[in-house]
Amino acid sequence: MVESRPHDISYKSILCAVDLSDETEAIIRAAAALAASYHARLSLMHVVELPPPNIDVDFTPFRKDLINAANDRLRELKTQLGIDAPHTSIDGMIADGVCQEAVHKQADLIVVGRGRAQGAFSSFWSRLYAIVREAPCPVLSI
Repeated sequence: MVESRPHDISYKSILCAVDLSDETEAIIRAAAALAASYHARLSLMHVVELPPPNIDVDFTPFRKDLINAANDRLRELKTQLGIDAPHTSIDGMIADGVCQEAVHKQADLIVVGRGRAQGAFSSFWSRLYAIVREAPCPVLSI
């Protein structure tokens, strides 16, 4: 006979970190369903990771435009999916940004994608290990 134990996992704040690739919609849907099942607050975020400036290309002047575009895309996705959750887009290193936002939001769980989209600008997948290693809470990769 298996002894019954009380449900001891309780998430109150879930941070969904996305890279705005093709899999983003599915990740947000899953995070929203998980948040609803735990009656947890859901927050969405995106990190714009600019390459270091060099002689050929410097993206720094476009930083604000890239962040604004990411915020616009997150707003569009929330409207499309009928999700009412705060979101933010920041610039910096992906793993550092996700972990800092998790601390800021007091997240109990971070939900991220597995990185099926591995194109030139989909570097999120390659940062997954660093996010898991540095995270202040459990990380669920979808």
